[in-house]
Order: sequence, then structure tokens, then C-alpha cells
Amino acid sequence: MLEELKRFLVFMRPAFSRRATYCWFVVVFAGFILRTDNFGVSSIVRALTLSPKNYTCLLHLFHSTAWSVEGIMSIWWQWLVKKDVAYRINNRLVLVGDHTKTPKDGRKMPAVTTLHQDSETGSKPSYFRGHHWGCIGILMQACDKYFAVPLWANIQEGLTLLADSDEKRHLPKTVQIVEMARRTAIAMKGEAYLVLDAYFAVGPVFLAAAEQLNGAGNFVHILTRAKKNVVAYRKPPKKKKHQRGRPREYGKKLKLMSLFDSKAKCYTFQTIEADIYGKNENIRYLVLDLLWRPVKGILRFILVETSRGRIILITSDLNLNPVTAIQLYCRRVTIETMFDTLKNTLGAMAYHFWSHYLSRASRKPKKNKDQKQNSTNPMRTNNTLAAIEKFVNVQLLVLGMLQLIAKQFPAEVKAKANCWLRTVSTNTPSEFVVRTALANILKT
Repeated sequence: MLEELKRFLVFMRPAFSRRATYCWFVVVFAGFILRTDNFGVSSIVRALTLSPKNYTCLLHLFHSTAWSVEGIMSIWWQWLVKKDVAYRINNRLVLVGDHTKTPKDGRKMPAVTTLHQDSETGSKPSYFRGHHWGCIGILMQACDKYFAVPLWANIQEGLTLLADSDEKRHLPKTVQIVEMARRTAIAMKGEAYLVLDAYFAVGPVFLAAAEQLNGAGNFVHILTRAKKNVVAYRKPPKKKKHQRGRPREYGKKLKLMSLFDSKAKCYTFQTIEADIYGKNENIRYLVLDLLWRPVKGILRFILVETSRGRIILITSDLNLNPVTAIQLYCRRVTIETMFDTLKNTLGAMAYHFWSHYLSRASRKPKKNKDQKQNSTNPMRTNNTLAAIEKFVNVQLLVLGMLQLIAKQFPAEVKAKANCWLRTVSTNTPSEFVVRTALANILKT
């Protein structure tokens, strides 16, 4: 395991233009594995028993211009291609994407904005101040377990101060996830399925994915759950000869949720056994290729009824097998597990970077009203924003390596972890167990 970790760190060397910066990156990487608290950069100093004066050096690492998020993550994608660990369907990579929100009270922290909480938990506030992150991962199978290996994360709201030539950073949040998936798929030299939840069941997402790449068609196919009020249209009837007026664009309108109870023969559901969230059960499904007004084109709608209820899936791949689509959507939950591990096990969102040049913002969130902050030095403020993204993405690398080691060395991890677990759910160790094993090795 230690040799594999060394090979990975050596592989990451081209991402840094200065040797000193690379050396500090290795220190930070080890610190994230060994630390026992999640209080930002200072936890690395405590974990490695560094001199207090090194705290400033660690801050300089994240503010350094000798490396960038895009540069270091592109090397990470090359490492994943070299290891060939991606789970594939129809010779396509399977990407999962979603948003996550983290509260932040920093009054001089860049890109902090008022966010709305969509959770059904009553104890959470409806509006709060924080960062809105977009993240994508690649699906990997390890024996009897699936991981969402993180690929990239960035802040997607409150970027008014961002002096970035990349206009894609200012696209709608839903479209930004598609662009992130496209860039990673191209870098990993493989077409992909992008699995998303119902928040992304909007026209711009499918239109962005439908843009052709060198005339090769859809490089990224979308698979998402539809909203419950979704409607679609049949193909219009052919115009009769000498009939006045222009041809109709849409045929009969269908409220898809009502088709589950329809007795019409043309809407007969099929029954088949499928793996639904790790359990085999009989499901009912119906496949319809219909016109969808937001994209002005044909998409595949898959109506599914399982023991968990009724859902409708939408995909831009008109040849995708319905059972495969259902099982792919069941794997989308892996990115939720990834977010949980990232926040609660690694503490990736416990950062405290702030800009001295940024004006103070109120801690009281206001509905539908963003606070405009001014910076006396926008370049330095943007550098602080980049430091936040670097802090999180380095921990994505740590999490990804923990997952790869769990896949490659499950027996060695369990032997070295010496970790008591009340319930062992799978044969593949979790990221927490792998981190414990690596920490034990590094301490010796």
C-alpha cells in the first residue's frame, strides 16, 4: 500500500512547476491522512508535529501560483486512466454529478452567498450563507461495492469577483456540471453517461450534452430522474395532402405519471427481475420514445415501478436498455456517500480562507437578495478563492486514493487497520478503515 502511495505521489510531480511546492504538497497529503481533527490547515501542523512557523508555509502552498486545480486534477485523471478502474456500460464511462452546500460564516470569505436549503429536515434553516459546490465522480466497482471516485469540484455561485477568462464558470449551475463532465470525459478519452438527479431534468442540460464534438455525436449522454409533473408528446400525425397550414410539431400530450394506472394496451408494462439498490426484485417498466418540448426533440422515457415507488427516468441515449438505465440510476447514490465521507470523515469542507481586501458581508441571509462585496485587490481575492478550491480538491485526491487502495489491497488494509467494527457490511473496506490502515503505517 505504501509503495502504491509513493508511485502516485511521484506521478503527480508534473502538476507543480516548482520543486518546493511539490514537496509541501506531499506534506499536506500525508497530513490529511494522519490528522485526527478537522480544523483547517492548523490540523496538519498538529498531525505531523510541525513547527508553528510552518503554518505560514502551508498557507502559501494553497495560495501558490505554481499549481492549479485544473492542472493537478488533469494528472489525477491520467492516473485513473492508467489504472483502468472505471466501471463501463456500452463501452462508456459512468459519471455521477451533483451539488452540495456547505455553511460558511466568514464575513470576508469570497464567493459566500445566500443559499436555499432543499432538505426536508425541519431542524435546518430555509436560507443560510455558504458555498455552493458542484462535483462529479466516476463510478468504480470494487468486488461487491461501488465507489464514486471524485474527479473534480468547484464553487458555482457567488463568482462575481472571479477574473477568469473561462466563461463556462458563469453558466447556469446545471449546465456547469455537464461541462465538467465533458471536459473530464475528453481528458480520459472516453465517451460517458452522466447520471444526475431530478434537479437536472431541464432542457439546458440535455441541450448542452447534445452539442456535437467533431461531428461524432453525443460525447456525454444524460440519464436523470424526471420531475413528477413531467409531460411529453407523441409524434404528430402526417399532414394530409393539400391540407392548409403548417405541419404540427407535436402530437398527443401525455402526463406520464398517469400512465402507471392506464389500462390502454399501448401502455402495457413489462415485468422483469432487476438489482435495485443491492436487492433483486421484480419491477414493472415501460419504455417510450417521446418528444420533449424543452429540447424540441426525442428522448427516451422509462417509467419504473419498484418496491420503493414509481419514478420516471429520462435519457438522451435512445438505445439504452431500460434495465441498464434503472440499475445505473441506482448507482447515483454513491455520490451522496462520497459527499458524506468527504465532509464527515475527511473534513474537506472545514476550510477558513478569507481575504483581507474584501469588504465585510452580513451574516444574516436574505431571501432573493445577494450581497455585493467589493475588493480593493481583486487579484488577491481571486487567489484566496482559488486556495479554497485547492484545499478541497487535494482532499478529493486523498479520498480517491483511499478508494483505489480499498479496491487493490482489501486484505492488507484489514490486517494493518487493526480496527474493530461492530458490523462489517462488505468485503471491501471503507475509506475510514483504509485511512486508519495508512495512518498506522505512516506512524511507524
